Parts: sequence; C-alpha cells; structure tokens
Amino acid sequence: MDLKFFDKIALSTFTSIEKQSLYQLLCGAMIIDGNRDAREIAVINEVKQIMGISVADVEASRKLSQPTMTSTLRNMDTLKKAYVGKFMAQVILADGVVSQKEEQFFYYMHELLDLPNMD
Repeated sequence: MDLKFFDKIALSTFTSIEKQSLYQLLCGAMIIDGNRDAREIAVINEVKQIMGISVADVEASRKLSQPTMTSTLRNMDTLKKAYVGKFMAQVILADGVVSQKEEQFFYYMHELLDLPNMD
C-alpha cells in the first residue's frame, strides 16, 4: 500500500481499541462470503503492518463485543472513518469478486458506522 506522509500521520492517531475494532471489522468483511481468500488475508496483513496492529491487539479484538466495536468505529472522527471504509473495501475487492453478501455487508456497515461518502 502506497502511503503518503499525511496517511502515516493520520494512521498513527488510531488508538489501540480503534485498531482492534478495525481488525475485527476487516475479518468480518473477509468471511462474510463464506471464503477466506489468501488475497483478502494479504490485505488484512498489510493493514495490520501499516497500522501497527500488534499480536496483543489481535487477541484483544477477539474479546470485543459487537456493540463495543461498532460504537468505537462510529465515534471516530471522519478522517479515521474514511480509512475504515477504504480498508474494508480493499478486503472485499481483494479476491476480484464482490458477492451480494459482501456488497450488503459493506453498505450495512457504511450506514451503521456513519462512514463518509467518497463522492
């Protein structure tokens, strides 16, 4: 992923619980179609690396409740939410096929988390 200076600054502002919530969301996006494609896993691993999502964050993400994850992501500022939407889309698009379930998941989470439109 090609990151610019300002991307690095913005991504460095994510808190630990925001990283955990993002990771949980991306894993959900990966499995919503019933497949764990290697290309989707590669995108998640790349996001983990650039975000500095640690093994401890991954473990903690598994203990987050759905309401906590949702609330955390929903209450982030607009810039952070834009990255959430971008990363979620990259996971969904990684295998080259967007299933109806993936599309529905994306639009549902877009609304639920009040993600910004990318017009």
